[in-house]
Amino acid sequence: MSARTITARVAAAAWTEPLPGVIDLGTHERTWRRDLQGLVLAAGPEAWASHDTAAHLHRFLDAERPERLDVTVFRGRHTKVGDHRLRTTASLGADEVTEAHGIPCTIPARTVLDLAVGTDLRTLERYVADLARRDAGFVETLVELTDRHRRLPGRRRLLDVVARLPGDVGRLGSPVEVLIVQELIRLGAPPFVLQYQVRDLGGAPVHRADVAWPDRFVLLEIDGAAYHDLRDVRRKDERTRARMGALGWYVEVVRRADLHTDVLPGLVRRLRRGELGPA
Repeated sequence: MSARTITARVAAAAWTEPLPGVIDLGTHERTWRRDLQGLVLAAGPEAWASHDTAAHLHRFLDAERPERLDVTVFRGRHTKVGDHRLRTTASLGADEVTEAHGIPCTIPARTVLDLAVGTDLRTLERYVADLARRDAGFVETLVELTDRHRRLPGRRRLLDVVARLPGDVGRLGSPVEVLIVQELIRLGAPPFVLQYQVRDLGGAPVHRADVAWPDRFVLLEIDGAAYHDLRDVRRKDERTRARMGALGWYVEVVRRADLHTDVLPGLVRRLRRGELGPA
């Protein structure tokens, strides 16, 4: 289609030009993702959604949709499109970018690296733990990028977060488990095991517990409402936990809502005082 035809249709208000070089045909409703795609297009062929915007695209745990659209271009290029100020970077490898929902963006590991400065520590820890749960190669990629970009601010902070991850973080089964385990670490809980296989006196498997302190015979079960509130599942949980109790295990059950109560701090205090465990 000729530039003249496009100009004529925009002038007639049949189409609009929300950003320089981006034509809206008016065929779809305006959405956050549509606005983002328009900004990436307007920023040029080497432009990627990044930072909090990429975190939301990749569905980082509890990452809210940001009001500001973060788009990164290489340093030395234009830094403004319309009213939007772009981010810049001196280095962004071909293996550090991908697409999410059809929009060019930084990969999860590079996104976390970009967020290492300006993001509160607990949020950063939550992102890293959940991404490690979802992708077995995530931590390796993240560490490789911190070595590649030694001058990026926040690198040391991010490595400290990785160092505090449980060695078996890949066994975390759900987002709520990430949040609970993160809180246990923050509270200074004694070393624990994830996805611990409980066996009966004959060695037969009984149940795989979410978190365990095997030397103390203490188990922590993390119940997500979507599954564990089903009636048949509740009955099965009750039978299984009664059996574990009969085998000498102390079982504590927590939910996401308990993150705002004294349940976990109380459990950690009793563990540290030696109040829980075999007589």
